[in-house]
Formats: sequence, structure tokens, C-alpha cells
Amino acid sequence: MILADTDILSALGKIDRLSVLFAVLRTTRLQIAPGVFHEVTQSLTLRRPYAEAVLALVSTGQIKVLALTDREAALRDTLPTTLGTGERESIAIAKERGGAVLSNESRVAHYCRHSQVPCVRLPEILRALWVEEVVTKQEVEHMIRELQAKDHMQFKPATLAAILAG
Repeated sequence: MILADTDILSALGKIDRLSVLFAVLRTTRLQIAPGVFHEVTQSLTLRRPYAEAVLALVSTGQIKVLALTDREAALRDTLPTTLGTGERESIAIAKERGGAVLSNESRVAHYCRHSQVPCVRLPEILRALWVEEVVTKQEVEHMIRELQAKDHMQFKPATLAAILAG
């Protein structure tokens, strides 16, 4: 089970590359927590184009919105409120169901490690895209430029070197 956080979906949605997630993760379906779904629907209300692409994948079943169990809701409520609701729900679901979280937030990665939940961040996804030959290294470089321009994403030189090394 792979739970996607809003930041990953919005970043790849803004550059029209949501499809690469399914290819690199070798899955036909991703899951999202109710809080992530709520964040995406709020983005639609704010007319953010990426939200339409994400919600289209929800409507086709490629992204499934999961309901929290009582146990997951209780675990969510023990996580720091410095994390967003969708982030806390994603960690709780992944912990209880043996899943992984896709997030580009360092604090989410920190709490995933603390909770012993696998977390995959965007630089790891970008590297895997070309290493696993889903796209070329040049396409990943183009995606990075698009993320910088369209999502105002900043990459540290060491992070860029790690993505593109080899």
C-alpha cells in the first residue's frame, strides 16, 4: 500500500507528470488519506489546475481515498499537530496497514522514521525514474527545471547531485 501526500501529488500534477508515479512504483493504484482528499478538493475550489488531474485519478479509481479505522484515528491523534491532518492520517494508515508514505516534507520523513513507516521523498522518486528507465535522465533534468519554475521548488546542490549521480 502506497499513500501519497498532497505535496507529491501537487508537485507532479503541476508539471503534468502524475503518471510517472504509477510507472516508477510499479502499481496501478495509489491511496490517499481523507485529509489529503480534503486538501486536494480545497485546491480545486481555489482553481489550482493540479487538483483537477488528481481528482480525475480518484474518479477512475487509480487513486483510492481510504477511510480511517478507529485505531488509525487514535494513532493520528497522537502525532504532532505541526503535521497536517493529511500527513498525520497517512502516517497512521501506513503504520497500521504496513504501507509506505510518499511525501516531500522533511518533517513527515522524520515522523515516519520515528514511527517505523517507510517514507519515499521526491528526490528518491526522481532518481528512480531514470535509474529504473521509466524516463531518461534528461527528462528528469527537465522535470526538475519544471518543478523549480512551476512549483517554486528549490533543490540543494547535494540533493541534485544525488538525484543525477551516475
